[in-house]
Amino acid sequence: MSFLCPECSNKKSLQIIRSIELASDTRSDEITLQVVRCRDCDYEGLAVYEESTRGALDSETFDHYGYDVDRESLRSIHATIKRCPKPKDRWCKCKSHEKLNQRDPIGRWVRPGYAPNQKIYPIIL
Repeated sequence: MSFLCPECSNKKSLQIIRSIELASDTRSDEITLQVVRCRDCDYEGLAVYEESTRGALDSETFDHYGYDVDRESLRSIHATIKRCPKPKDRWCKCKSHEKLNQRDPIGRWVRPGYAPNQKIYPIIL
């Protein structure tokens, strides 16, 4: 599946090249951290898919958004995901999952490489 690139605005050019499923937190039932790359302009960044079924019956909400990180952080996060033996298993106990499953004091997942007030963009089909 391809998405709209936030850099060059080409439709269907942003692709998920690596991902890892993470444990739920106090807000989301499902969290997926993704490395994304544009095949047209070589933009690279991180994306997050969060889904929650909490609240109204038979209702689910989701957010799919991306954000920029510096090249070194991106390389490190990409390598960390790549080292996981079971990236689709949110309960995996490997060092990659341990490193990427950090929580803040109220139990919210901490986005790796994200700084306060950093711009995020929607992932658009």
